[in-house]
Amino acid sequence: VINSLTKYKEDTDAIILNFQPKKLELLDLFDHIEKLKINLNLTKSSLSSEEYKKQIEIILKLENSFQNETDQWQAAINQQKAISLEQIETLINKAVRDLANIENYDLIFYSNAAYVAEELNISNQIISAIESLN
Repeated sequence: VINSLTKYKEDTDAIILNFQPKKLELLDLFDHIEKLKINLNLTKSSLSSEEYKKQIEIILKLENSFQNETDQWQAAINQQKAISLEQIETLINKAVRDLANIENYDLIFYSNAAYVAEELNISNQIISAIESLN
């Protein structure tokens, strides 16, 4: 049901759009780190031990920064997804309750149904009811 909802698709697109600039920034940082490593390997024989250690420290700091920023970026995405799914779950619960009241259903299985005959499957009705709530 969730994947069929307009709100889910819109929220997913908004999350992608919102977090795309940071993703590109992180990819640029990753590429920069990789170029530094390649350059260091090519020039290490001409560097003093002190200079080589400095370059290694710079790379390690950048890698640490990249890891921290990536973790924060992923956590922010996960938080936005959780908020979206919570809102969608609220819509689904309301639509299920409303449909149960309108159709006088005593019981509606929401998930984990082992089998549902097509004539008993009300998923499309639930989707339509949710779409009308937006």
